[in-house]
Amino acid sequence: MMERASLSGAAQRLSRAYGVVALLLLNTLVLALLAELAAGLILAARPRPTLADEIAAFKAKMLAQEYYAGQDWARLYWDEHFQIVDAWQYTPYALWRTRPYTGTLIQVDEQGRRQTVNAMCSPDTYRIFTFGGSTMWGYGVPDAFTIASYVQQGLPGRNVCVVNYGEVGYNSTQGLITLLRLVQQGDRPDLAIFYDGSNDITLANRTGQAGAHFYLEQIAPALRGEAVRDSGVAAPAALRSLLGGTALYRLLVGEAPAPGPNWTQPPFDPAFLDAVTATYLVNIDTAAQLAAQHGFRFVAFLQPVLPVVARPYSDLEQRFIWETPGGLVDLFQAVYPRWQAAQRPYLVDLAHILDGATLPVWIDFNHLTAWGNLTAANDILNVIRPLVDDDLATDGD
Repeated sequence: MMERASLSGAAQRLSRAYGVVALLLLNTLVLALLAELAAGLILAARPRPTLADEIAAFKAKMLAQEYYAGQDWARLYWDEHFQIVDAWQYTPYALWRTRPYTGTLIQVDEQGRRQTVNAMCSPDTYRIFTFGGSTMWGYGVPDAFTIASYVQQGLPGRNVCVVNYGEVGYNSTQGLITLLRLVQQGDRPDLAIFYDGSNDITLANRTGQAGAHFYLEQIAPALRGEAVRDSGVAAPAALRSLLGGTALYRLLVGEAPAPGPNWTQPPFDPAFLDAVTATYLVNIDTAAQLAAQHGFRFVAFLQPVLPVVARPYSDLEQRFIWETPGGLVDLFQAVYPRWQAAQRPYLVDLAHILDGATLPVWIDFNHLTAWGNLTAANDILNVIRPLVDDDLATDGD
């Protein structure tokens, strides 16, 4: 009898202890959830920077640069720039082009082409089409100071028209597609110029894929039929992370997939470097074959970029390098020598043309000031001027 009473007392004590522990755990969980909710409300109440705030901050940052401080057109340029950039019109296969726009310093025609100043095109004009990313488009400078406009200016007294097919964000694949579609439509140039390198590497760093394009994070989900929806009942991120780490969660739901290798950070996988290298070279090889088959000239220029400058950086240049995404500088320095070593008669290396520049030529790690564009245009002209003159002389015979 006494033994039964003892067991009954132990059971009661165990039950009370269990109740106390359960209550403590429940209170702890409730407090954690309340703290998470309070933190979420505080964060939600904080004013978030709007797109207008971000644009204003970027403009202020650019205008604070010594180069822009000395340009009376700088403020107007950046005002016009943000009226058109990042709001595109769709184009098949190459995906986007700049919308038509008529400003004081930026003009874009109905086909999304940036104006080449003093270009007078007619059916009997010798036509030079330029292709590339934002550096060829003319990011950071008025129409008159783009590479295309400087090339036009450097061919005086000739019946030549330079058409700028450069586009913000384009890589060499999109340049090739643009050229191919023009040829398909019967709009064949006399000379096609590619000016690339930066976006092919930047996008490989950003996505881990050779040959990728910008806006993957917006375009890919749309094609999969996905949309971002907020159900209002999602567990807080901290709680989801806590639950996901428990043995019971892993037993019931399964192990989370192991993270894959990060191709974008050094030491780089040789296969990744091979793919990035090959993508660009295949593109210019294909463009050269297209030119040969359809009777026009083709030259590819490997553009200068700050990460491969062969001298110590200035203080401003060092800041630009620090602002680049992780691994990007290393990827430039790994891939550029491979391209420079490629044996192609139509590939011209401009990587180091700005190493000895005394005037300000960089506005970030790849975009150039008007002085930088003028230097690049002069080196391009040194290559193409004999070709143009030879073609014009032949046509005149």
